[in-house]
Amino acid sequence: MSLALVVHCDLSDRYGSCAAYLPTGTTDEAKAYATAQQIGWSIDPDRCPAHSHRPRPIPPVHRLRPRTTKETPTP
Repeated sequence: MSLALVVHCDLSDRYGSCAAYLPTGTTDEAKAYATAQQIGWSIDPDRCPAHSHRPRPIPPVHRLRPRTTKETPTP
């Protein structure tokens, strides 16, 4: 059996607490928090990306229509 740290969202309100958690796959606390911050978690207090109010990465833009080039006539 292996051990790994799990980061839990600390947000709670009158309806309960947030169920978000992140298994980090490491036993080093600094690496676990670094991993969480890289994907949008806020640390101190621990908040998931939905509750951290941090800007989310902008997804890449996909063109709906491919660009067309002008065809040159063949001799």
